[in-house]
Amino acid sequence: MLGEVRMHIAVELGYPSDIGAQCAAVRREVIERLRRWAGMDVSELTVSVERLHSVHSVHSRHGDRERVR
Repeated sequence: MLGEVRMHIAVELGYPSDIGAQCAAVRREVIERLRRWAGMDVSELTVSVERLHSVHSVHSRHGDRERVR
């Protein structure tokens, strides 16, 4: 591995949902991508929920698109 990184990621999630499972999925995906793309180990990755959106309001605002920042 080339190095080690510490990260903090903020996400916006639909609600109601399993917030813990969604944060864990984000954490796994980011760690895997950093290993694969940059050859880096993640020593610490904090995922915080910045905002929750009602599932109904997300679909009414964005149709079937998901927002990615």
